[in-house]
Amino acid sequence: MELINESINVTQTAASGKTQTLAEGDVIVPDIKPDILKLLQVDAVCSVTDKEVEDGAVSLCGVVDLKILYIPDNESDRIKSIITSFDFADRIENRKILPSSTAMVNSAVERVEFSMINSRKLRVKAVVGFEYEIVNTADMEVTVDIADCDEMEMEKETISVQNCVDLSEHMFTVSDNVEIPTGQGSVRELLKLDASISDTEYKAMSGKVIAKGEVNISALYNNTDGEIEYCEAQLPFTEIFEGALISEESCCDIDYAIREGEVTLEEDSDGDLRIINASMEVTAQLKASETVEMQMVSDCYRPFAKTTVEKQKIRLEEVISKPVMQNTVRETIETGAKLPRVLGVYNVITKPVVKKAQLEGGRLLCEGYIEACVLYLSDSAENPVYSIKKDIPFSYMMDAEMKENGDDNVQARVKAEIKHTGYNLNAAGEVEVRCILLLSANIVKSRDLELISAVESEEQPCGCGRGIVICFVQPGDTLWSIAKRYSVPKRAIMEFNDMQEESLKTGARLLIPGK
Repeated sequence: MELINESINVTQTAASGKTQTLAEGDVIVPDIKPDILKLLQVDAVCSVTDKEVEDGAVSLCGVVDLKILYIPDNESDRIKSIITSFDFADRIENRKILPSSTAMVNSAVERVEFSMINSRKLRVKAVVGFEYEIVNTADMEVTVDIADCDEMEMEKETISVQNCVDLSEHMFTVSDNVEIPTGQGSVRELLKLDASISDTEYKAMSGKVIAKGEVNISALYNNTDGEIEYCEAQLPFTEIFEGALISEESCCDIDYAIREGEVTLEEDSDGDLRIINASMEVTAQLKASETVEMQMVSDCYRPFAKTTVEKQKIRLEEVISKPVMQNTVRETIETGAKLPRVLGVYNVITKPVVKKAQLEGGRLLCEGYIEACVLYLSDSAENPVYSIKKDIPFSYMMDAEMKENGDDNVQARVKAEIKHTGYNLNAAGEVEVRCILLLSANIVKSRDLELISAVESEEQPCGCGRGIVICFVQPGDTLWSIAKRYSVPKRAIMEFNDMQEESLKTGARLLIPGK
């Protein structure tokens, strides 16, 4: 006999969770910069630059980019900036991590602490948080039929698995010229430039994924009169990520991380510095999968023969529901009487945080908040650049379309994304923030499967036949288990007992035909 197998590539989560590390050091004011009179802001963004997977661990290396705004001790400028960076390293350990594992890691600076040592030196500490998923992939051979043995009795069951078709990381550059709008002053010094990605979408096709989005640029600068101004721009991108096994049916999860590359100033046709050449380095982590349903042979035997079935156990994660919800979250952020008045909003940085994901009555409760940081120009000489931070709570109930509740093997993995952030300054001087929040979840059920790896059967010796046996159905018995126990065709038992269906009642009497 021959086992007919189908091969699928499945992913198993070796390790997942959150961790933190500390990046710290001293920042020395460059010789060409004036002394610090007062610190205004210390912003920090981070990115993972290298991941090394080894047996039992993943080593991470990265960089924290610091943007420091301060008031100088001279009167020639209202504000100056220092751009610098710190390196960091961390290590994730778990015995299930293999050298062949793939590490999907997202990083963010969770907190920055700073203190002035003197007018030319300050101490900075940045807490870097990681959210990680370490994935193992394996080819799984599933027996779907048995050939060359017409007598073989087979029991089949339908399984639904996630077939991983691509797990890769891609890097690309988004660059363009950002022109200072008409009516604003030319650039004397670029103070800081912030970048974020929004409006992302993708389309899976045969052998590739087309990914689209925008890099949002916000630039803060001193003009030729020493005044502070800002401008914004959107740099669209379209990238093609190739994968031989990707098809139109593929479902993709793409995580983007952005790091500033080279930023230079250029003159326009009049010789004024009014062009900012921005080049951004972007990393995209792509996970593409397809839901595959197949009928597998879960058990088998050859009637009136001795059958040996070898099986191997495998832990399988089955996605039983994929709810998605998109909502617009609105919030008005007030500056208050004690804070400087808003002259213009420079940038609004938003970040979603999921605090709770709980299954309730076939639905998924998702709660969390959006961290909103409003950076603005103020009317205060002491604080010409100011920021307000506010947590905007959200709570949504998503239709999960599943029956499992209270099952320890069922977990909800929720991803929250800000697809777009909009804002405007109203007449009362308040900042009205609008966020398009996308919540997508994979509700995963873990189950143990026994896959058939080999089947052997041999004829029973002559004289080992038996007569009719009377069997009383025990709790948990099925027609299949009884037929296999006595090595008799299931159809033969049904015909011998004049049964129209396979259902059994505990205590019922069955006559088992002999050979």
